[in-house]
Amino acid sequence: MSKRRPIFHVGLHKTGTTWFQKKFYPRVSGYRFIPRELVRLTLLAESPLAFDAAEARARLQIDGDEPAIVCEEDLSGVLHNGLLSLYAAKEMANQLAAIAPEARVVIFVRSQTSLAASSYHQYLREGGTGSVHAYLFPEDYHHPGDVRPLKVPRFDFRQFEFDRLVAHYDALFGRENVFVFALEQFRKEPEKFLEDFCAKLEIERPPDVANERLNPSFRRGLLPVARAMNRFTRRSVIDKSAIAHIPYWYQARKKLLKWANRRSVFGRAPSAEQLLGQRTFRWIQQRFRDSNLALGRRMGVDLHGLGYFGEDRAEIKRPERARVLQHLKN
Repeated sequence: MSKRRPIFHVGLHKTGTTWFQKKFYPRVSGYRFIPRELVRLTLLAESPLAFDAAEARARLQIDGDEPAIVCEEDLSGVLHNGLLSLYAAKEMANQLAAIAPEARVVIFVRSQTSLAASSYHQYLREGGTGSVHAYLFPEDYHHPGDVRPLKVPRFDFRQFEFDRLVAHYDALFGRENVFVFALEQFRKEPEKFLEDFCAKLEIERPPDVANERLNPSFRRGLLPVARAMNRFTRRSVIDKSAIAHIPYWYQARKKLLKWANRRSVFGRAPSAEQLLGQRTFRWIQQRFRDSNLALGRRMGVDLHGLGYFGEDRAEIKRPERARVLQHLKN
């Protein structure tokens, strides 16, 4: 078997995949980067009941002259789709193993507090109108259904139990073929990280690759502005409220917000703790403590040192909307 094998970079969301798709993988020598549109059409736009591994392998050009690189974050689930997203993530993993069992798999993780804040920023980019608490805890505002959570896709913290997803890929591809990295490692020492990343995947690092953030968070002053602007488009998230739908406004307000986000008059982007609030921040850290301990052992990385969980050991009650206001969801 050739030493160079296909690479499946499956995300997660908000862990730098856009940078890898645009700046890195297309320039890796000796490999062929598969366009995202083709990946999505092949794996994410067809019925899983009609899946044909041989056909998908041919469409993705796995057996071409150069090994393929597939990089698509939706393969690890879809943002804002809650528990339903995990069903998709598991099915995608199974399909990828059927398509190319010899492939190497790349998974990036990120501290759940930082990821929760970044997911909310993305929710606003996609037209969301709810507060950060309403986004993270939809059960305080709606009736998603305790025994039917798939009925209406909404955010679900179970999407952030990364050790479970990694374990599933380990079982399918073999632990030695699944490479798990922390985004925080990349941001802390980008040059050292990329050197190690390329060595582990046995690829040649592209020359003069600029490390830049392509999707910066909104500045603090833009958060209420974005929520207000989003009330005039019905795109593209389900969990939102719209006063009216103005044609073409979705794209127009996206450009306006991008322009405004470069202006310092709107202040700085809030930290994850500032956006989430201290209590929610600490609750999330404690919520994923055991999961992150298992993940850290699997990765051989001190995730505590990277901010994945704090020192709290006593139970922290989940932040809740005032009881009297919760009755409004009826």
